[in-house]
Amino acid sequence: MAALLLPIGSAAAQTVQEYDLKAAFVYNFALFTDWPADTSYEGGTLNICVNPGSALRAPLIGMSDRSIRGRKIAVRSLAAGGNLRTCHVVFLDVADKERWATIKKGLGSGVLTIADDEEIDRDKVVIALSMDGNRVVFDIDTRAARQAGLVLSSKLLRLARMVR
Repeated sequence: MAALLLPIGSAAAQTVQEYDLKAAFVYNFALFTDWPADTSYEGGTLNICVNPGSALRAPLIGMSDRSIRGRKIAVRSLAAGGNLRTCHVVFLDVADKERWATIKKGLGSGVLTIADDEEIDRDKVVIALSMDGNRVVFDIDTRAARQAGLVLSSKLLRLARMVR
């Protein structure tokens, strides 16, 4: 989570570095989250679901060699009509704004939702990512986490810009 303090340089580097940093944040959010005991991990994977067109998809796929608590990371498509019940983490961005209500209905319990869009993050998303100048920051909605049956580490809560 030390990436929270890293400044971002030029505009070209910012785009690449911003999404690499945000992917690292997503990984760390999952690392510091406890899912309900009855959570299913088909194939022993922790599934991160993201829109196929998201700029975060490639950096997340780059983390597929990592694991969280003995479960390999698998990046899945957050596609219309897909089986969202297998998602453990859902990353949403501006491309998902119009269909967030539909996505939300299709999710099972025990899903860590992370948004990189201001309109989505106000609507029962557990973690909201954003840029503050040239820093990646995040806010946490503890009520949304409790409703999802998730327990977030106190370490993660201390690093958040705002906890509500």
